[in-house]
Amino acid sequence: MTGETEQKILEAALNLFAEKGYTGATTRVIAEEAGVSELTLFRKFKTKKNLFDTIISQNLEKMKKDLESILINKKFNSNGEFLETFIRNYVESVEENFEVFFLVINDGTGEFEQSLSEFFRESAEYIEKNIGNSNIDPEAFALTIAGFTYIICIEKHKGRTIFNQEEVIENFINNSIKCVQ
Repeated sequence: MTGETEQKILEAALNLFAEKGYTGATTRVIAEEAGVSELTLFRKFKTKKNLFDTIISQNLEKMKKDLESILINKKFNSNGEFLETFIRNYVESVEENFEVFFLVINDGTGEFEQSLSEFFRESAEYIEKNIGNSNIDPEAFALTIAGFTYIICIEKHKGRTIFNQEEVIENFINNSIKCVQ
């Protein structure tokens, strides 16, 4: 199987898992959407669970690397500069990978709890390293940013426009800066 075929399967599976959930997305329909036979799907991924796990792990790793590429070894001149960079890039990363983020957040099995916990822990470490305010709990702040991001991304994903997203992000950044001063 070529990398192109594998990518088609991964994309079709991600869309169907996000739309129908793990149980509702069948390998037959995934294969049809990808334009391959079900046998081809199983030759590459062996099981539906392996396919699902591959999607989640690859995309969580991509999200992590996207944030790291912006934050690692970068010196920020102020808390405001860090928060604006961190929050905007966090929102962008979740928007670009919304289906995966949605699947992981809503996973009822607890299987991705460790990966999600690690993702939030690393976010908290970036906050602690760059803000250095002992009055701020970095873990609670990281979860606040994640919750905010999830809400605005789900609203956008569902096509609802109950607020101006850019304005809300700007106000959230400004409020966050005030909290750490």
